[in-house]
Amino acid sequence: MPQAPFVPVIPAGGAGTRLWPLSRRGRPKFLLDLTGSGASLLQQTVARLAPLADRAPIVVTGVPHVAAVREQVGSDVQILAEPSPRNSMPAIALAAALVERDSPDAVIGSFAADHLIGDDASFARAVTAARHAAELGHLVTIGIRPTHAATGFGYIERVVERHLERDGEKTSADGGAASGTAAAAGPTGTAAVTGTAAATETAATAEGELRALGAVPVSRFVEKPDRDRAEAFLASGTFSWNAGIFVVRARVLLDELAEQIPGIAHGARAIAAAHGTQEYSSVLAEIWPRLTSIAIDHALAEPLAAAGKVAMVPGDFDWDDVGDFAALARQLREHRGSTGAGSAGSGRSDGSVCAGGPVGADGPDDSDGSDVQVLGAATVDALSSTATVYGSTDRHIALVGLQGISIVDTEDALLVLADEQAQTLARIVARLDENGHGHLR
Repeated sequence: MPQAPFVPVIPAGGAGTRLWPLSRRGRPKFLLDLTGSGASLLQQTVARLAPLADRAPIVVTGVPHVAAVREQVGSDVQILAEPSPRNSMPAIALAAALVERDSPDAVIGSFAADHLIGDDASFARAVTAARHAAELGHLVTIGIRPTHAATGFGYIERVVERHLERDGEKTSADGGAASGTAAAAGPTGTAAVTGTAAATETAATAEGELRALGAVPVSRFVEKPDRDRAEAFLASGTFSWNAGIFVVRARVLLDELAEQIPGIAHGARAIAAAHGTQEYSSVLAEIWPRLTSIAIDHALAEPLAAAGKVAMVPGDFDWDDVGDFAALARQLREHRGSTGAGSAGSGRSDGSVCAGGPVGADGPDDSDGSDVQVLGAATVDALSSTATVYGSTDRHIALVGLQGISIVDTEDALLVLADEQAQTLARIVARLDENGHGHLR
């Protein structure tokens, strides 16, 4: 078992503009139950991590959301309020600095508050392996085995396994014999290892330690690719989806950050030093706005991967960042029957996704080929349609001959969206302010 205490950190921020009008400024995505499970995404995240934690999980969220977060997660979670959004790196650094102050050798794990994860047992095994690897001093991520050429996710490329040549036999990084031609031995019957070869052996030894723990070294992180690159990544077999999960000793994170962006590391440690004192509010107000707004991927993961300091544990569990309505529609269909969604043909489904209420169905009539998933209070009648309906009103909705759409019906806004254009919804949301509808955000 890992010896260092483990503290989950949950950054809970983001506007969720691609899930508007379900997700709003005052009620962002992580506070919503998007699948009718009876629990918000944040509540599911906390419940998943609590059994793995040795200290209370830390949720870092904006001041406007503190009360709602506290209402959802209760008193067993520590909440840090950030005065303004500064992206994920300052939020994680502040939590790490607090953990380091109280437990210098502790390992932290950063987990998004608003992702869907299936198979908690497999997830727990991956996190445990990441904890072991992090104790060796690595920044460790959990990469998801890709099932299709997704263009909405970032990717992680792993290092192809190195091999050494010892005593005339090619040896894999984990110490086992590998196939191949025997090396030519020196006069004493052993291969000479000097210079570059010595460095290679050191790297391979470190790699072997990682692989023995179920981890692999990472070569690089790649931003969301286009379709052709995504297809190439999938075909190569060396790429995984980037789930935004990072596990590392708190001290290692801050020391490495001090090399990359000193202002964030020093600022986070200064704020943490004042935490619990009368000066905390003034120190936070003075330092926080000056911290560089940057994601952990760009601040640490990418440069440390280039330096050979990042490892990855392969994750064999279902994962989705539910980044838009197309992703949500896919999740509801892939897990049909295990969520609170109902089906509608000439049928109905009622319940409330946001309130976590029950969703029932009279049963679908799909003789015309309709496939309509319904979450919420709406009644739906459909002919020759494929759609996902999120209804928070009692309005009756009729669909005829519509394919691949999402409908969101709220008291003050109605969205009709072609799922193939789901990523462009943020452009409409961005125009609300300039068009005098900022109150709808």
